[in-house]
Amino acid sequence: MRWLCRAVERRFAVLNYLAHLFLSSADPDEQLGSLIADFTRGRLQTLSRIYTPGVMRGIALHRQVDSFTDNHPAVVRSRQRIAAPYRRYSGIILDILYDHFLSRYWYEFSDLDRHAFIRDIYRLLLARRDELPEQLAALVPRMQQEDWFGSYRELAMIERVYQRMSGRLRRPNQLGGAMVEVRRHYAELAQEFRYFFPELMVFVEQQQEQMNQP
Repeated sequence: MRWLCRAVERRFAVLNYLAHLFLSSADPDEQLGSLIADFTRGRLQTLSRIYTPGVMRGIALHRQVDSFTDNHPAVVRSRQRIAAPYRRYSGIILDILYDHFLSRYWYEFSDLDRHAFIRDIYRLLLARRDELPEQLAALVPRMQQEDWFGSYRELAMIERVYQRMSGRLRRPNQLGGAMVEVRRHYAELAQEFRYFFPELMVFVEQQQEQMNQP
């Protein structure tokens, strides 16, 4: 299902950015790489001719996080909870919802002030906008104006995102009504996220240690 998630993500650029930023190190290059990853394709060796080593670490980590997430048993269970006709979009539904859960349970996972973290990311993106892929650079002002990283804490915003994505897909689909399934399984999905995310954090720490080895 990741191919479908990625295809829509590249087109609409609205998925779980906050989680990838949260999981990256405090290095600005790596933070940029965690977002740039959704706007790049191809082998890391090829991309390394374009981007700095720090950005490349962010891109590589983003891909590792996606792979770990897709295969984690708790995430698989969550996808299976989503009933037809929404299940074909379950990866997209969860990607967006995970930024909501991260915002809601932020202080279970971090001592950083969430608002300050998000503010600093916006500043970074604006300051280094000319280093970003064209599509991402064009989105930066809108990201800040609509507070993409902060607003997903509210379920009403998540529902609007589902509806907006549904309306812009070429074929008729049920994605706009996905909040029905989210609300029906909200407690279970939240519990599975809170089980899965600490394990993802440990995995990321291990990957970062390997990347930083001489």
